[in-house]
Amino acid sequence: SSWGLIYTAGKLHNTIIPDVVNNAECWVLLGMNLGTFCLYHGEVFDPDYYGLSLPWSLTSTTGGLMTFFVVFYNSNCFGRYNDLYKVTKEMAGAILELSSSLKGRVEQKKHQRRAIRLMLASCFVFFYERENDDIKEPQWVQLRERLLLTDEEVQHLKKFQGCMMSYHLLHWSLEVIVDGIPNKDDHDDMINAFYDKVHQVRRCHQKIKDTLDLPMPFQYFHIMSFMMVINLVLWSYALAITNSFFSPIIYLFIQVIFQGIRELSAALADPFGDDDVDFPIDDWLDDMVQTNIRLVEDSFDPVAGVETEEALPIPEEGDVDVFIDDNEGSSGRRKAKVGDTSARSLEMDEASED
Repeated sequence: SSWGLIYTAGKLHNTIIPDVVNNAECWVLLGMNLGTFCLYHGEVFDPDYYGLSLPWSLTSTTGGLMTFFVVFYNSNCFGRYNDLYKVTKEMAGAILELSSSLKGRVEQKKHQRRAIRLMLASCFVFFYERENDDIKEPQWVQLRERLLLTDEEVQHLKKFQGCMMSYHLLHWSLEVIVDGIPNKDDHDDMINAFYDKVHQVRRCHQKIKDTLDLPMPFQYFHIMSFMMVINLVLWSYALAITNSFFSPIIYLFIQVIFQGIRELSAALADPFGDDDVDFPIDDWLDDMVQTNIRLVEDSFDPVAGVETEEALPIPEEGDVDVFIDDNEGSSGRRKAKVGDTSARSLEMDEASED
């Protein structure tokens, strides 16, 4: 079952709240609120006497504009985050499909191995290039240790630093595939199919690169940040001169919400890094290597003995149970609940904390 509302809201690990409270500007604004609050309630400062009263209604227009800009910015960043997720997974799926096609259509095992090795290396190099224009020596070492590249291949690739080395690897992989197809002149359709699949991986690389090279315009980010500063200062003062001891707490909540959305949006805009919301690229690449190599090296022959295959029994209607109750050993159906995915994420957080 999903975690409770209060428990979920109270989580701090792997959330944006620590980033907000660890920021100096959060405490500066809160200090302004608390200082004004103490002066007002200590009767040291009377805003009405100086004509400095600030009714909450006067901040509604700027507050509404800021809310719109923040929500719009967050929506665009989250859409960009989803697009990058989809294209990254599409890239992994295209490589897996290519491995399957290689195993079925290219007879020579050595061609299968080299083609998929170079294809996997291209993905590693591509993400290395996103981190730095020039790949660092430890990254080259990692590629050699994983046996994805040879010393000779590394030395040749270093000549193309900063020039889409990942595409060179894709092209090498394609040359190996074509070389492994017997009677090439009679298999134009097969060769074109391999070209399309390799170029699909290249298009995924290009889309990721183009998306990251086009961030949200700084002018938009600037005007949103400017409005946020103005509104947080006004709200700090307006809440401080209200006759309620809850005003500092309310203001802290406002800060965490708006500054948290801003920090979250900035993290979502570029999910290739080490933020909590960033993609686990290391795990995905490792899974990609494991899956593709296991597929290529699988020695089982599913065709052997096919002549003795018996007719399949027709199951009774409703005889399939997907969800199994591990505790009772019986099967039972359940409807997916909203928050199940979040619950699984929280369970993973708990496991990592332990």
